Amino acid sequence: MPSISVIVPAYNVEKYLAECLESILNQTFEDLEIICVNDGSTDSTLEILNGYAEKDERIKVISQENRGLSGARNTGLKNAAGKYVYFIDSDDYLESDALQKLYDMSEKNDLDMVLFKLINIDDETKERYPTKYYDMKYMAEYAGEVFSHSDIPKYVYRIPVSIPGKFFKRDLIRDMEFVEGMIFEDNAFFVEALFKAKRVSFLDEYLYIRRVRQDSITTSSKNFTDYITVSNLLIDITKDYGLYDEYKPQLFNKTITNTHLRFDQVSGEDKDIFFAEMKRDYLSKKDEYDADEAFQNSPERLREIFYSAIESENAREFDLSVKYFDLNKSNEKTSKSLKRLSDENTRLKSENEKLIKENEELKKINEDALNSTSWKVTKPLRYLGDAVKK
Repeated sequence: MPSISVIVPAYNVEKYLAECLESILNQTFEDLEIICVNDGSTDSTLEILNGYAEKDERIKVISQENRGLSGARNTGLKNAAGKYVYFIDSDDYLESDALQKLYDMSEKNDLDMVLFKLINIDDETKERYPTKYYDMKYMAEYAGEVFSHSDIPKYVYRIPVSIPGKFFKRDLIRDMEFVEGMIFEDNAFFVEALFKAKRVSFLDEYLYIRRVRQDSITTSSKNFTDYITVSNLLIDITKDYGLYDEYKPQLFNKTITNTHLRFDQVSGEDKDIFFAEMKRDYLSKKDEYDADEAFQNSPERLREIFYSAIESENAREFDLSVKYFDLNKSNEKTSKSLKRLSDENTRLKSENEKLIKENEELKKINEDALNSTSWKVTKPLRYLGDAVKK
């Protein structure tokens, strides 16, 4: 049995596939099986995979009709035999010691899952750049420590869901599947894995290079309505694990904020379609959320997004409603800042006036002393004393 099963879904990636495979084959950790799933490619992807398989017996190629990224990952997982499983996207690549570090950490601490950092690379300029999302600075205090979801309640729905940023024990996920036929599928898979995991750790290092290209699946906004479905999956999973009451505030923030973010990212007819689906979804939840104390106590902006979607007639009205709310809040914040500055200016002015008054009083005391009889009588003695000192 290999120590690690590396699963490589591949669909029309002839331009990037070699770099991805080379980064796996050149890992310092060598006890691998590399399961490459050709997901109905129409370019030379299959030929490239077969060429590498002829050179290295660790590579196993499986071809199937196009089922999407989730379908390819599911096929790979069903055929995996390693103690650990790692998923890599076929247009990205790894640092050469990534799998060694992940394996060593998992073995040392008997881990179910390791989280680590991704760094972006611009496909055109080849420039690498970190992002706040993948840096997870809030997890730094947990680096190297063993924890579970219950130890990090504030961060359960903040951690990047990208599956290539996770290293799994196969026993943890052997019975799980990615939801097929939609994008944002990583959300549900990761959250369920996190709820199942008893022993998790965070490796505070960049091990994965994530290529940012304009023709990637997530760059297109055509299927962004999938996020509404995924949001409901997250709610269902949280309920299935008996954690809904515990995580409701964070879950409301995750689903509503991110749904609005996706709405902002679509345009034209896609925006109208997205709004209609969002409104339908929120209407179905209205009675429940009206009576939910946790929701009614959630941040005002979340409630504004939710109820504005229900009350608005169309996407533009909803968009303007939320923007108007944000503008008012921004103005309130500015007004508060100006009030603080005004108060501080008044305080400083008062202190300055006080100092001027004290200075005038000291000046008067000094003048009175200089004009006093005792000062004039002792003046010759002071001159004499100064002369003696010289």
